[in-house]
Amino acid sequence: MLTLLKNCLLSTSKKVDILIKDSIIEKISEAELDNEYYLNQKIDAVFDMKCNLIMPGFIDAFSRIKKQSSYSSSDYETESRACAYGGITTFVDIPSAPINEKYLDAITNKVNDASENSHVNFGFVVSVSDLSNLNELEKIQDYSVGTIININSRTINDRISNSQRLADTLRVSKLVLLHLSGFDIDLFFSICEDKNTKLVFYDITNENDLEKILSYKKEGYNIRTATSINYLLFNRDMIANEYKRKTITTEYKLGTMLNNLGLWNAIKDRKIDMITSDHTPITLIEKFETEQKGLPNFETMFSILFDSCYYKRIPITILEDVLCKNPAKVCGFKNKGEIKEGYDADLVVINTTKRWWIKNEDIVSSARWTPFNDYRISGRVMMTFVNGQLVYNYINQMMPIRNVKAGKLAEFDDLVRNN
Repeated sequence: MLTLLKNCLLSTSKKVDILIKDSIIEKISEAELDNEYYLNQKIDAVFDMKCNLIMPGFIDAFSRIKKQSSYSSSDYETESRACAYGGITTFVDIPSAPINEKYLDAITNKVNDASENSHVNFGFVVSVSDLSNLNELEKIQDYSVGTIININSRTINDRISNSQRLADTLRVSKLVLLHLSGFDIDLFFSICEDKNTKLVFYDITNENDLEKILSYKKEGYNIRTATSINYLLFNRDMIANEYKRKTITTEYKLGTMLNNLGLWNAIKDRKIDMITSDHTPITLIEKFETEQKGLPNFETMFSILFDSCYYKRIPITILEDVLCKNPAKVCGFKNKGEIKEGYDADLVVINTTKRWWIKNEDIVSSARWTPFNDYRISGRVMMTFVNGQLVYNYINQMMPIRNVKAGKLAEFDDLVRNN
């Protein structure tokens, strides 16, 4: 199948036509493409983008999707639908099951579940502890983006306290994700001696921790950094009442308004490699009844960031790097994160001038609410293409998402240690 996107505006300000063949970007041309380009082949679908911005599909490197509780349940069909609405074409989920002797079967079942139901592409990271089976962890590396290691958790189910177990986990894992703060950063590097181990510090909440992490990067450690939209936009100075306290509760302690500013400056200076949604489909009743942590962000992440970057004078090219290019490289996703010939046709069409209201009633995630309710912002996702298929079209209000299950397990590059 041939699909032609005409009059596309790239983040570099180039105006191009993009030809998609099946699931791959076949041709990018500043000259106009039409049926004459493929003399004996018919172009099946033509979309005039009318100089709307075209970006690579966003890659969300950290989210929590599969969640069951007495209040609600989430699934890959619903949450991937929310991804498509927000322009996210690949998400990385954290399965909650412990790594036991049958974990390979469990992760295989999750892959099959997501393959059958997801509208967008997906990957998984896993969390290890002293109780985890390292043989199973080694077996699932082909299915896993990386391994989350906790050394400061209060519960034995998700904490590594043994230095030998930590060293073995680092050896087995192709990518290690860490959330550490203050002294715990120094403690980790006193144990981790292998500078080739690929490390990602995620959910960085303040610039002091960031600078300490970067100081170890200067010593030669292979480090990448990430923060979430929560720590860029929320802070404890905003907690003026009980409603605010319960609704903006996150997994880790919020910083101050100055910490927000420090993180934004770090993005501008390219000290932060990725921004994640940290999406958790928690309902408001869970927030108030059980004070569950986490926020639903799939549908709003890009527009909120686009609007904020406009006022903070951060170029769209930097936003493209932290949402597309860098996550693809860090996670090792093949042929994703950039608009290039031969790359996967994961594309997002954005109207940069349309002002729109975020409303709880428009949220399709099983959470059915957003912390950005009643925000008026710009940067509307108009279309989302996944593997060359149009899975979301804002213009068609009667059926804004097509019944296309275009998602698949993301393919990994052979991770180069010095990537």
